Amino acid sequence: MRDPSSPREQAAAAMPAGDIITMPPGPQWHCQLLPAPGVASGSLSAAQRQQARALLQQLRPAGITLEQHRPQHPAGELYHSRPDSTGRVQAYALLRSGQGVEMAAVLPSGCWPPHAHAWWPGSYEIPLLQQVATLLLPLAAVLALPAPCTLRMTLQALQGSALIAKSRQGSEQAYPIPPGMTHIALPAVSLDGFNAASKASLVQALDQVRIRAGAATATAFYL
Repeated sequence: MRDPSSPREQAAAAMPAGDIITMPPGPQWHCQLLPAPGVASGSLSAAQRQQARALLQQLRPAGITLEQHRPQHPAGELYHSRPDSTGRVQAYALLRSGQGVEMAAVLPSGCWPPHAHAWWPGSYEIPLLQQVATLLLPLAAVLALPAPCTLRMTLQALQGSALIAKSRQGSEQAYPIPPGMTHIALPAVSLDGFNAASKASLVQALDQVRIRAGAATATAFYL
């Protein structure tokens, strides 16, 4: 497994949601499916775009259904969840011409004193693992993204948040994100199919959030 880390891709991994669509406050998970480093994708045919749309609308970032389609959005072809009364959305998926796919979601969280936003185990990890083989790799094939594709993930807006995990005694507790840490960029994962090795690499990347928060066990039991 390679860990692509070019400056261009590191910059691409920083995905300010406000530049695409307005999301509610709270910790957010962002993910990009990118072509092989340094290789540009070609333009899409009408057939490719139609096939991609059928897959994009099935994506469930953090398990959230994408109900609305905005094909003429300035950032690209956009699918997003139903807006709330203020026009904010919980999740979106975006197809950027020649640049792969990105998706994001506000993590479901609640108050776990003194933490205003404590998020629940597996909220983004499990849906991601379920969708790599069934949706993301088929999307990469339809879009003819040069292989091996790369998954880049960041957690953003983390100030004042905590993740809930089991302690060594088996009870749940909140592990706060260290003060001043507003985001966590996870190691890039190279996907050439989705076999045991690539799944292990993806789980290792996801583990970095628990390690940064000082959770009792590095790997979550549900992964």
